[in-house]
Amino acid sequence: MLTTQNNPDFFNVLTGANAHIVESSIIRLYSSLYGNDFIVDEVIGRKKARDIIYSVLQENPWQNDNSDTNFDNEKDKASYILRRLKDCGWIDFIMDRALLIKTFNFTKNGKKFAQTLYAASDEENISTRQRNVRATKASLESYKKSDDPADLIDAINFSKYIVSDLTDNINDVREEKNLLMKLAMEDVKVAGGKFIDFVKDKFASDIAVKFGKDSANRYILDIEDIVRDLSIEGLDKRQKKLLAHFPMYKNNPNALKNILDAIDFRLKNACDTKLPLLKREVSSYVQRGTVIFRQTNSLFFNKNKEISEVAKIIKTKNKEEKEKLLEDIGKAVKFPNLKILNLSNVKIRRKAKKNEIVSFLSPELTMPKEAYVKSTFEQQKHLAFSFSQKEIDEFLNKHFEEADKTKISNNAFEINSVKDLLISLYASDIIKHDNEKFEVRYTKNRSKNIYFETDEYIITKKENSGK
Repeated sequence: MLTTQNNPDFFNVLTGANAHIVESSIIRLYSSLYGNDFIVDEVIGRKKARDIIYSVLQENPWQNDNSDTNFDNEKDKASYILRRLKDCGWIDFIMDRALLIKTFNFTKNGKKFAQTLYAASDEENISTRQRNVRATKASLESYKKSDDPADLIDAINFSKYIVSDLTDNINDVREEKNLLMKLAMEDVKVAGGKFIDFVKDKFASDIAVKFGKDSANRYILDIEDIVRDLSIEGLDKRQKKLLAHFPMYKNNPNALKNILDAIDFRLKNACDTKLPLLKREVSSYVQRGTVIFRQTNSLFFNKNKEISEVAKIIKTKNKEEKEKLLEDIGKAVKFPNLKILNLSNVKIRRKAKKNEIVSFLSPELTMPKEAYVKSTFEQQKHLAFSFSQKEIDEFLNKHFEEADKTKISNNAFEINSVKDLLISLYASDIIKHDNEKFEVRYTKNRSKNIYFETDEYIITKKENSGK
């Protein structure tokens, strides 16, 4: 147990205004003792442990709470945190009789919970959560070959996260969907940018893996075959070996069979319930994003509607009419008022140089965070919604060439990138504005893929359009 008579305040250190500093200190101490940067010959004593916490305090501002404790400097705060961790049962100092100094170490309970905090903060381990199904299959295959019970335990541990991660994805998409609709009511352009960010970042890096490389549907038949073979061949022999290596299963007479059934159940739950639910949530999110994206494009097209209309009129005229029309437009355009600059009245003075006194009180002349975020967002939004006519033509012509026909359906669109997804969403709108090359005919059926559902239409490439 983590809370005992000796340390009833085990979790008390993780409360209060400075709980985040204590948590970061625990993670840093654990990393120094068990992480990749640990040096075998290094000894962590009280002073070294205090210096580690001191480095955390340099990165995180200390917040004064209503306690009676006052500190003169950062080292006093570090000593206070170290003392609190020891009093609450997280760490201890053990006398090294060879070096005659007290060395730092975690208690048994402190190490368990510090390891959890360290694992949760380690960003390098996040990618491994995208391989739960494959890791489960690989562990079962290894167990079938070697009969090593450790491989079976790895398989049951990996399978725990298959359903839980899908549930997290479902909840994340629902939250993103609610946020998207809230932003759409405030500013449709901001909502459009949020939709692009989700598809490019969250969906491509996490959710898409669950439907592709690490899909439960993809590997369920292989895993079921392995589970069936393990349940038949040498079950008693494997059961005895499992109990010999892992005594905690001795009270369960059918431990091996129960573990295999649990893995099989989790895979079926993921395939029959969680994956279809995630697919519906993603489809619903993309449908709402499609509406918002169309509104954004409508604003973009309407903004330049007058210029487009004038350009179409000029295009229909012959050479003489074009010149006269452009000349009339030039006369109608208002120019800014110009004034003549008299250079004789210009006086040149030497620019005075001010000697600025720099001190720690001088404010830093940096761009405010809000302005930087807004500027970056506007740049990314502009790039996301800007497509050249050449890119659009290449997307359509690629599908004509692959089909080797002059007619294709929007069902044939392959979506391999965010740009492909966005072009395919409003391809019919683009073709209507470019009716010299393409012709669209709706079939009154529905076109559906993993990302969105829309009306099906046939695109015909006109003979005089060229390649």
